[in-house]
Amino acid sequence: MPEIWLGYGTTDIALDIRFENLYKEITPQVFPLQEDQINYRLQDVPVKDNTLIIVFSCTLATKRVLSSLIDKATNNGASGKIMSPPKLKESINIGNEKWISNSLSCEDFGTLKETMDKFDQTLFVTHSAYDPLFGFEGTPTHLLRNYMKDKMIEAISSRSSNMPSPGNFSEPYRLALSLCEDIDAVSIELLGNSTQISDICWGSINDTFSYTSSKLSEKPNIEPQRVKSEIISPGREPFHHSTLSDSLNSLWNCIGILSRNGSPILLSESRNGLGSRALEMFVEKKLPNSMSPNEGKYIDGQEHLIFLEAMREKFNLGIVSTLPEYYLTTKLGFQTYASLKQALASLLSRHGKTHKVALFSDAHFTLPLIDSKDEI
Repeated sequence: MPEIWLGYGTTDIALDIRFENLYKEITPQVFPLQEDQINYRLQDVPVKDNTLIIVFSCTLATKRVLSSLIDKATNNGASGKIMSPPKLKESINIGNEKWISNSLSCEDFGTLKETMDKFDQTLFVTHSAYDPLFGFEGTPTHLLRNYMKDKMIEAISSRSSNMPSPGNFSEPYRLALSLCEDIDAVSIELLGNSTQISDICWGSINDTFSYTSSKLSEKPNIEPQRVKSEIISPGREPFHHSTLSDSLNSLWNCIGILSRNGSPILLSESRNGLGSRALEMFVEKKLPNSMSPNEGKYIDGQEHLIFLEAMREKFNLGIVSTLPEYYLTTKLGFQTYASLKQALASLLSRHGKTHKVALFSDAHFTLPLIDSKDEI
């Protein structure tokens, strides 16, 4: 019986599973760059004095890129400021007195632009991944979600269905590109998994995002058949477990190979709670049972409620989490489990003692797809 360790918050938990019950462990396809290759890719990135670096990711890979940039800038006598959305502030402090880290608490793009105008140059740093609404996650999607919320209703309204669509070049994707076309800044986007870097691209916001999206679209995990059940860990990056909202993207990434009435089990420690205003308002009965995008103002995390409503009709959603069972079961429709052992026992009871479970150990950066076009 193999013992497999899966990330859960700041720790790893063991899954004891028989060989005959293991479909496979599905992980992102990464061919990591060596340190000298990373430095070579970054050597021509212009980092002037009085530069603002805005960081949208906090993976170990992102911190490696950020440290390399700051080391180069410091050696050249350049100084500036590192800023990030409030929930990332503590995660990106690199301890360099010439590059102080602060929270970027701008209300909208207008106030963000005012902040950017105080510096001679702005650099964005993002770890690219998949996104259930836009198809891909990068600098443009972070700008929309954080500072162009008035355009998020338009993005949600332009989606093609109520199903999440990671890895698709969708209408919301094209909207994100169009809204960022004229922003004067340099964007650095990296590819890889939670800890390793497989590629780095820098340039204009749109050119960089187009490149990384294209690369991600070439690297899905193609599977020959659908599976009845999955156990999904977002990875070993604690941030992706810190709230339910952050973890849900990993669930949306992995449902593409599930059979109808299949059972995905999400690991989401959620030590920082639900993580989005829409989820909080929904469990507090301040939102209707069905979220509609045409009611005016965008509420952070609104798309997750739309996807959850669609997914509950097709799958038996399960979760291992520290969140209250009332929120998860009564309000959001998850079956809760106290442990991985209990979750696995439930899967075997529901789908048969000989059926095979697919495991995802770095699901935030993984996109499994079935090699046929059949609908679930």
